[in-house]
Formats: sequence, structure tokens, C-alpha cells
Amino acid sequence: MERQVERRREAEPVMHDYAWNEGRYLRFLEEKKRLASQPHVIRFTDVPWVQVQQAYHKVLVGSNKLDERLTKGPIYTMTCLEQIIKPDGHSGRHRHFQEALFFIMEGKGWEVHDNVKYPWEAGDLMCVPTYCIHQHFADPGAGARLFYIISNLFTFIGLGNVEQMELHEGFKTPAGADPIHGSEGELVGYRKADGVEIKLILEEREVKEMMAAKERAAKLSGQPGDGYEEYIAALAEESQWRKTCPHVVKASQRPWENTRMGKLKYLAHPNVPSGLLIFTAWLQELPPGGHSGKHRHVGEEVHLILDGKGYDVHDGNRWDWEKDDIVCIPVNTVHQHFNPDPKRPALFLAVQPRIYDFIGHKGFEHWENASGYTGKP
Repeated sequence: MERQVERRREAEPVMHDYAWNEGRYLRFLEEKKRLASQPHVIRFTDVPWVQVQQAYHKVLVGSNKLDERLTKGPIYTMTCLEQIIKPDGHSGRHRHFQEALFFIMEGKGWEVHDNVKYPWEAGDLMCVPTYCIHQHFADPGAGARLFYIISNLFTFIGLGNVEQMELHEGFKTPAGADPIHGSEGELVGYRKADGVEIKLILEEREVKEMMAAKERAAKLSGQPGDGYEEYIAALAEESQWRKTCPHVVKASQRPWENTRMGKLKYLAHPNVPSGLLIFTAWLQELPPGGHSGKHRHVGEEVHLILDGKGYDVHDGNRWDWEKDDIVCIPVNTVHQHFNPDPKRPALFLAVQPRIYDFIGHKGFEHWENASGYTGKP
């Protein structure tokens, strides 16, 4: 017994970490304050056009900067932008870990994804699968206007980097900066007046090595039989999926559905094959003088108003909107959409991040049916 007592560990001192709970509580209060301060409707004309490596765009909601979270709308998981491409122009070529969806608002053109061409036109939903090298081109006779969404979550989990391979045709380096060229003479960056070097794109050598590694990954094969081999097989399956999944969803080929929430046309959905895994997207039409259903879900939602004028009611508060505006529906908000115009319908594109579905918050709470709903297709 004495030997057992000698071997018994002495009780460790208990430290009282009050900062743990206090920090969590104060962060919660700060987030509530930020959310309450953000408008639920973002006016298109209030946001400037800016130049980046890819193109000219407007950052309407969200940001890829950690310190700008909840400063451009009450949305955590999505950055919403518009992009313009001049006639016969193109965006910059690049890739990133997060998938992206592009809704073609105006114009006609095509994509090149991993060296494969995909034509698109106004009304289509363009899908950029995760880790896909992509670039957009406008037809010679017409430019293009694109609304697109990328996920903010990848920045928070260490996958926010962008591998740039080519700049858009109108890119301008800062005044007074000296260009930096790669091993094959191509522009890869610039040196600012203070001596700081900014690398804009990968050198051609790096791009070639990257493409070779991508092809090797696509050819890997595993013989599922143990848990580890299943992961090896999964890499080859994912690489093959990126090649074969639909990269453009034609809105003209998707049916309208009469639902309790209203007249919907799903463009991205778990039951609609596409190159998107974490977004659901649909078109919704509000009839003249009508309204949508009234419901709530845990996941966030954003709307791009394509036509018409109306308002939303979010947790009892009214938010007016019109064409080209962005409507933000925060987490866990009771919402309903209204079109007071007695003659014209209203139309919007809606997008939800599917990430909430994967963590056990997929369902909807439904309180009121859309006007005119009969329960029939």
C-alpha cells in the first residue's frame, strides 16, 4: 500500500481560465453588433468597379480578407461579385481550391477549364469545379457581364491561395513600378518604388510542372480493399469527375417548379448534375402583386435581383430592393419576398451555401405558402 501511495500522482493545481468564456462571450456580442449594423440590401451603384488580376469587378458582399468579415453585408460564407469582360476580351487564367459559380447576366462567350472549351450565353450558370484552371472569354461582337460567388470558408481553413497563370488583357501595373519578367520573358510581377516585389503570376515553367502533376493524379489507380487504398482511388475519381461533370447548366433546359415557396427553377441542386458541390442556386419569379412563401433555414442566402422591384421582410423588418441589388438573408432568419407591382413580375437569382447541409442543418421551417400555390405541379 505504501509503494502504491508513493507511485500515485499528486493532484495538479487547477488554473482558472476566465478569459476562455469571457472571450467567447465578448466575440459573440461583437458579431451581433456587426450583424445588426449591416444592410440587408446592397445597392449596385454604391459599390465601385476595381481592377484585379482576373478582370474588372465589384465586390458586392463579403471579402477574402479576414479583418473585413461582416463589413460588407451580414454574410459569413460567401463573397458575391460582378465582373465585366470587354468584347473579344478575357479574364485572367488561374485556379484555386474553392469552387465558384458564375451566372451569365449579359453577353455570350465561352470558358476554358483545364484546356476544355465550354460555350455559354445569358441566363446560363457556369460552374467552376474545385481546383480547376479556368478562364472566361467574351465573343468578339459582345462583351459579358457575370455575377459570381466564391466561398469565404477556404480562407479560414488554409486554402485561400490563388495560383495566377495569366492576367486579363487590360491589366495595368501601378504607376512608377518596374516590371519583373520570368525565365521565358513573360511578365510575372512588378517591383514597387519602395523596393517591395509583388509576384502576380506563376512562371511558365511552374505552370507546365503543375499540369504534368495534374495529369499524373488523374491516372492514379487504387484497388479498394483497405481504407488507405480507398483514398488513393478517390483522388483519381475526383480528377475524373472534374473532367466529366457539367461545367455549364443551361437555364433554358431546366423546368420551373410550383412549390410552397413559389415558382422556382433550380440550376444547382443535389439532384441536378453540375460541377458544384457546396452551392445550391435557383431562379425565382414573384407574380404581379404576389409574394413567396414564408420560411426559415439555418443557412445564409443571397439574391441578385434580375428584374422588378419589391421588398423582403426579415424577422419582421422590411428591406426594399430593385433591379441589380443584392439581398442578404443572414443565418437563421425568417424571411419572405413581396412584389407589390400589380402588372409586372419580379425575378431574382438565389444562392445558398450547402455547407450547412453537411453539418446537420439542412431542413426548412415553413410557415406560409406562396400566393397562388395550389399544391399541383
